Amino acid sequence: MRVLVTGAGDFLGRRLLEALRRKLPPDNPILGIDRRPQPPLDGVTFLDVDPFDADRLTAAVTEFDPTFVVHLAALASVARSSETPAYAWRADLLGTLNLAEAVARTRATLVFLSSTVVYGEAFRDKPRPDEAVTPRPDTISGRTKNACEYILRDVLANAGVKHLVLRPSNYIGPGQSETFVAASFAGQIARIERGLAPPTVAVGDLAAARDFIDVSDVTAACLRVLDRAEDLPDGGIFNVGTGVVTPVSAILDAFRGLTEAPFTVAVAPERTRPTGVRSQGCDPSAFTAATGWVPTVPLAQSLQAMLDEARARVG
Repeated sequence: MRVLVTGAGDFLGRRLLEALRRKLPPDNPILGIDRRPQPPLDGVTFLDVDPFDADRLTAAVTEFDPTFVVHLAALASVARSSETPAYAWRADLLGTLNLAEAVARTRATLVFLSSTVVYGEAFRDKPRPDEAVTPRPDTISGRTKNACEYILRDVLANAGVKHLVLRPSNYIGPGQSETFVAASFAGQIARIERGLAPPTVAVGDLAAARDFIDVSDVTAACLRVLDRAEDLPDGGIFNVGTGVVTPVSAILDAFRGLTEAPFTVAVAPERTRPTGVRSQGCDPSAFTAATGWVPTVPLAQSLQAMLDEARARVG
């Protein structure tokens, strides 16, 4: 097995590369591609390639001749996509199109990490949609991810190259950027504990609710889909989540229970986004039935690990 991972330096990418190296025999090559140079990782080759450079990307893919390509190089943050819409469209669509055209020249199977955010307005009718629900994206991030799914379907199907799509829900874990809500709470509380910030946690919409899943469970889902790829249908789409929707207020309450530092809460307008539907989950039962995968990390464990990491980072 030869595995190529795009977005190798991102929150999920590094963890997937580490998990692949632990799982695969040493003679199974692993290549991580990212637009920026990456710190070394034993048993993994890194290559810095701008996904907008179609010729260089095609050369890298062709030379490596992968068995699998796991495409993670898309903007994960709904907030960042909203703040830089032109870049979001360019990064997601052009990067994905260039990769699809490169992979179309190989015999690889491509696995794309999309997102449950593609369901958008459909959450109003079904807060925990399954894959039969037609996406109705209501954010830039949702629209670009959904468009990427169509790009891969059209380009790779025409070339006879198999692809699979995973739609993970909101994954969290230690080391995540504080642009994401749970990581933001952890970082703010860690600074309050150290006396580095006033005892007030800035929040957005606490009534919003999401399916929060640990990044290690999403990593395990990626590994499982590689194991079972031959048995899964070409173009198959699978939700990856816990099936449980948790209010953001409950995340903050859980963090409050993990610290002895008292704090108040203040709504920050810049953290409140017009996301449309407040409750957004998913039904992951089809992926479980097809692969046997189930999430194993409790939410409380994820939050504790995030706060511990934030404390260590703050010092």
